[in-house]
Amino acid sequence: MPTLAEQVRRRAHVYVAHGGKTNRRQQVDRLVIMVSWMQAKFRLTGIEQIGKRQVIAFWKDHRDMAPATAYAYWLAVKVLWGWLGRVEEPPMPSLQSRM
Repeated sequence: MPTLAEQVRRRAHVYVAHGGKTNRRQQVDRLVIMVSWMQAKFRLTGIEQIGKRQVIAFWKDHRDMAPATAYAYWLAVKVLWGWLGRVEEPPMPSLQSRM
């Protein structure tokens, strides 16, 4: 069975072939990092099993991300949501300042 990262890369082949290459490759790399973390944490077998719960858990576990980095990851998740045919927006990271 292919890993989630392999499934993302397979779906991303056509995505990367169009548009700005550098940005799209960065988005795919971010997605691979996210789905690899999700696969280790939740033992998922397919990208269609990724939902709000997994995305929120990723945000909670990576609270130390800079706001710009978190926003870049969120844009990558939006691409994944489009591939999965989800109509609603994915959960956004909490960008509250910590003191």
